[in-house]
Amino acid sequence: MLIQIKDVRLPSEDVVLSALTYAELRFGVEGAIDARARRRRVADLARVNAMFPTPWLSFDQNAAESYARLAARVATRRASHARSTDIMLAGHANALGAKLVTFNAKDFELVADEVEIVVPERR
Repeated sequence: MLIQIKDVRLPSEDVVLSALTYAELRFGVEGAIDARARRRRVADLARVNAMFPTPWLSFDQNAAESYARLAARVATRRASHARSTDIMLAGHANALGAKLVTFNAKDFELVADEVEIVVPERR
């Protein structure tokens, strides 16, 4: 969702960002195959940082415990997905009692009974 932030209508509630999301965005910068893609990704990350002046939330012990519980559930149905960043993000949101905003709701279907998944509106 953050990659396309300029095209998104944000929820009216407070928005917080997980350090896991930052890691994924930085991975995109570091893994860019050419200079143009890298510049675009750096600009996207800078835009997000400017829009959300609050710090990226650390993945703490409560988030780790929530992730472990959700991952154990997911592992019984889709083992390869249990250790994904998506499930870590769901665990982080769950630990905070927060909704998870994404365009890829399908990636979270196995935990949607524990974490409210919100697909944002496009502008």
